[in-house]
Amino acid sequence: IQQHPTEESKGRGIGRSQKRRGWIPTMKRSGENDDGGGIHQNDEGTSKRLKSAQRDDDDEDKPEGCSEVLHLNVGGDLTAVLRRTLTSVEGSMLASKFSGRWDDSLERDRDGNFFIDQPIYLFQPMINYLRAKSCETALALPATSPEFESEEVQRDFIRMVEYFGMTPGIFPTCLEMCRGQPETAQMSSCHPDLSVSCTSLCTFILETRGHKRPIISYSIMFGRDVERAQIGWVRTGHFVKKLRPGEHKGVGEEKYSFALDMSRGGLLYEGTFSELEGLTAKQGTIVRCENKGERWLVNGELVASSIALESTFQLPPDLQQYSLIPAFSGRGDWRVVEVELDPYTTDQKATTISHSQL
Repeated sequence: IQQHPTEESKGRGIGRSQKRRGWIPTMKRSGENDDGGGIHQNDEGTSKRLKSAQRDDDDEDKPEGCSEVLHLNVGGDLTAVLRRTLTSVEGSMLASKFSGRWDDSLERDRDGNFFIDQPIYLFQPMINYLRAKSCETALALPATSPEFESEEVQRDFIRMVEYFGMTPGIFPTCLEMCRGQPETAQMSSCHPDLSVSCTSLCTFILETRGHKRPIISYSIMFGRDVERAQIGWVRTGHFVKKLRPGEHKGVGEEKYSFALDMSRGGLLYEGTFSELEGLTAKQGTIVRCENKGERWLVNGELVASSIALESTFQLPPDLQQYSLIPAFSGRGDWRVVEVELDPYTTDQKATTISHSQL
């Protein structure tokens, strides 16, 4: 989907055209915006208004006579859905396929209904979830991703969602600030843009929303002026939000946390430092945290392994039994470019969500 950023989205650095070029959007620093600064999170209302504006612009490119109600034949069962519901996950196969530009070339049944070669018991729950997402409000609990009693059906559902490129929308992740001064940070907290810009030391966490598939790996890209970069994991339930002035410890320095410290060049676990050689943090660097802290890669090269460094870098032997969530600390511009979810079942490959290719 081609988006034409509004003036508001340009000021907050969330233009989709910038994202597709693979670099961190330029964001206004605190104090440069007209209203005197402060944290700017894309809340649900703002996000939906931006998406609505995008759809209005996209409508200008659709062929004349393009219907907004799509009649589908899903594996032999008939159903109907609004076009904006089916295309609501940006960058997905469904968003492209049913954008309106390719209607004349799509498969149809003999009655003219668009044909989707999937069982209705898998496809319909996905559509119902998208419908629930479209009417979320700040006062209600978030929509819950579909779950099935049968593990086999659950695997089939995840496979279908991945095939259509819908994972970021059906199993979403969000970015939240946990340490620092809110007025010194700007952030875009929801898919497809997970990015921050902060002028003071802040700590952020990545969390899943509305589903039970935990994050097992993720990647961060450095933008401008990155300092004191610490990228790692914290234990759920032991890392509470503290948004207040003054200095605070980063990830790996606080209790119940560990991280790769790109500024000092080493690994941190609850303040204990193990030095590594050759680590540098500069614009464009991508740091990947794999399998809940077992491995760290910088620009695709393995730089640290908690298993290989067991003699000098002591992590709890039962680390994997803990519920861990991604966390990173520092100053400057950052962007989450990839998130990998737990496969949910043991015999299925993990699902990787790329935010850099949207």
